[in-house]
Amino acid sequence: MGWKGKKPTSFSVDVVKNAEEQVKKITMDTVQSLVVSSPVDTGTYRASHIVSIGSADFGIRGPETNPIQDAAIQAVKIKLGNLVYIQNNQPYAERLENGWSDQAPQGIYNTTFTFISQKYGG
Repeated sequence: MGWKGKKPTSFSVDVVKNAEEQVKKITMDTVQSLVVSSPVDTGTYRASHIVSIGSADFGIRGPETNPIQDAAIQAVKIKLGNLVYIQNNQPYAERLENGWSDQAPQGIYNTTFTFISQKYGG
């Protein structure tokens, strides 16, 4: 009697691939939500959301940066088990998170975290 269906090794490869795709999707949804939720004056804060894998990135980005494109580039590199950092290093980011802007009185990362948690059942 032979094996029918997928071999266990093929199944485990599919599980890893699907899990990695889910993490990439959550990462991209998170960055998209952060960008949309970001208050805009000059556009610098909105452009400064940074995705890094394995360690935090303490650089500061300018308004010419496209955070969604940068996130997509980083998302391609995500492997199951990686620690993914999403941050904004602008000096006024903490004030914005604490309701400093009338455009985002509830903050940006906090509201995005709630949205993503509800969307993905976390």
